Amino acid sequence: MSTETLNRTSVITEAYPQKVSEKKDLSPKKVNIDVLKKRVFEEKKKERFHNRILLVMFCLSIAILGYIVV
Repeated sequence: MSTETLNRTSVITEAYPQKVSEKKDLSPKKVNIDVLKKRVFEEKKKERFHNRILLVMFCLSIAILGYIVV
């Protein structure tokens, strides 16, 4: 029984350094705030563009329906 616990402990200690090295690789890196701001700006710009296209399409469809009905 005592050899089983020793064997089990050695397996755990051998696996532990690998987990520590994996955690070091996952550590957060420095982030450039200007890049993040630019991404947000580009997303908002794209969203505004899509909203404008939807508004223009809606207005055109109403205009075409009005022309056809009259």
